[in-house]
Amino acid sequence: MIRLWMLVALTTVGCTKNRGPLVAHSVSSDVVVSMARSRVMPQTVQGRFSVHIDLGDENYTVPAAVLLDQPDKFRFEVYTPFGTPLYTMASDGDAIHVWSQRSKTFYEGEDASTVLQRLTGGQIGIDDVLGIVTGVLPMVDAEILHVGRTVFEDDGVVIVMLGPDDIRVRAVIDPRHGMVRKLRVDPASAESGYEEPKTKPLLEVEYEGQVRNEGGVFPSAIEVGLPQLGWTMSIQSKRWKVLDDAPDAFTLTAPPRSTTKDLRETIESIRP
Repeated sequence: MIRLWMLVALTTVGCTKNRGPLVAHSVSSDVVVSMARSRVMPQTVQGRFSVHIDLGDENYTVPAAVLLDQPDKFRFEVYTPFGTPLYTMASDGDAIHVWSQRSKTFYEGEDASTVLQRLTGGQIGIDDVLGIVTGVLPMVDAEILHVGRTVFEDDGVVIVMLGPDDIRVRAVIDPRHGMVRKLRVDPASAESGYEEPKTKPLLEVEYEGQVRNEGGVFPSAIEVGLPQLGWTMSIQSKRWKVLDDAPDAFTLTAPPRSTTKDLRETIESIRP
């Protein structure tokens, strides 16, 4: 089941952004990129989803909930159909821990940056990971290598960014409001360039539809893939709510008589 959390950690903790101005498709590419990079997010957000996870030899369709406190705190929970918590993952900005109620196992990740490095193949921070669920452009300060409309999508402004450890982040941005419609993360290679590689990416995300709620714009459906692992996740949003204050819910501790394992070592033992 820790494989489920490797997928969840990359895909189901998103941040909310206030809706930007609607603009015509004829707007310049530079303006669209600026819109994507400058959207302002609510501080604290709560969301509920239906999530289908395909790990190849295992499939799950479960209700889930996420609590976010920008820029780097989150709590994600997966429930049984009866509403009983099965798994919880939380980060206070420094550590990432996972609790499995089913196996009574606590996965301890005291250094969040090290855990994320193993998951993403690069030095990507929690604030970058938190952008995926709502179509937010990650690594807003990264160098832009290319802006155009012809890399891998006919409709939308395409940008290619240089990430940490020379990874490439390719994003298609909707010119109407600056939301990301498609995201692809590729590892560094000798063939890294502007064109979309033919090799399997580390991460692929596609967004469909929009839900407007309390000043935020959210994708109504998200398809996520980790092609190198053969894992996919489908997320259907049910409800988003902006909170005035964040509850104290981002620190996990090992319950009495639970089994404790190192999260980073567990990930390394599973990842190819």
